[in-house]
Amino acid sequence: MPDQRILLLFARKLSGEASPEELRELEAYLREHPEEQYIQEILGNWWESGHAGLSKPDAGEEERFSRIWQQASATEEPVSDVRIYPTPVFPLRRNWPWRRWVAAAAVLAGLLLTAYYFIISEKTPTPSFASTNEIVAKKGTRSKVLLPDGTQVWLNADSRLSYKNAFGDSLREVVLEGEAYFDVVKDSRRPFIVHTSGINIRVLGTAFTVKSYPRDPTIEATLLRGLIEVEKNNQPRSSRILLKPNEKLVYNKSMNQMTSGAIAPGEKEDSTVREINKPETISISTLAVNSTDSTRAETSWIYGKLIFEGESFRQLAPQMERWFNVKILFRDEKAAAFRFTGVFESENVSDALHALQLTAPFSYTITGNEIWIDKKVK
Repeated sequence: MPDQRILLLFARKLSGEASPEELRELEAYLREHPEEQYIQEILGNWWESGHAGLSKPDAGEEERFSRIWQQASATEEPVSDVRIYPTPVFPLRRNWPWRRWVAAAAVLAGLLLTAYYFIISEKTPTPSFASTNEIVAKKGTRSKVLLPDGTQVWLNADSRLSYKNAFGDSLREVVLEGEAYFDVVKDSRRPFIVHTSGINIRVLGTAFTVKSYPRDPTIEATLLRGLIEVEKNNQPRSSRILLKPNEKLVYNKSMNQMTSGAIAPGEKEDSTVREINKPETISISTLAVNSTDSTRAETSWIYGKLIFEGESFRQLAPQMERWFNVKILFRDEKAAAFRFTGVFESENVSDALHALQLTAPFSYTITGNEIWIDKKVK
């Protein structure tokens, strides 16, 4: 629980009366205590929204905080089996009277006490047969969640993330099946590790994506900022590879070995593609610097876009299955070999298939949740 000085600084920030020195002091404190940053951001978002709902003098602290938490956590994203915590918006209003920070301090003191009561209660172990927490994004949906340390995770369709109840005691470890975008809170004392079926990814504080679907022949890791270390599951010492921002690692799951290796003889350090010893096993490529997250296939799904670039229909099918919650089957191998480049955003599955038909001669039949792809009927 923060001391009175921190409560005062936070209240002055809410009211817009904090000096630059006070803001720096508060930011420094929150960097050292990320778990308190999340609580204060949620309450700040509620304060700015104007949905106080505290006019009832007889309302209990637990009831009031539950109402605030629900209002602050509202989201329009389709979700499944997961509580969603949106990124708070925190504008400062400089035209508030100076007395507002006094009121803010009084209200926040009570609210933070209740908030900490709820957070501590949630963290207190309760008798359960399960020792892990699991977050699921079903087919046709995308989900966003905030982990106990403040790390934000976006899950793409047909993905699941799990972590132990002891998350963060010494290590912050999660297991991913599917695709996720991680924005990890920096904590040098507790490294963050993502486990997949073939590789492990170790970070301290950074933003990156991981794609590891069971049916896909590869596992991908794309670094947006910071630094990550990738290693083979059963070769943690000999297979360590460091990724730099805008680099993408692709690991071929069909191979049994992975070695770190050096850059091939005669290859330049700044080459667009860098192969490591066994190019059929792992490769590292550099993303276009002028691309934005919403226009890259690796991150566009966060913005509601499915981007595909020169992929065969058979390669595109699993992505469409997850995106539209359907099953795609092929009756004709020539149709499965057609290649497509494009973007799906607001289309339904029928619209998407019709758009693909404009560039390739195939027909399709929809029966319930199944879609059969056949050669074009003359």
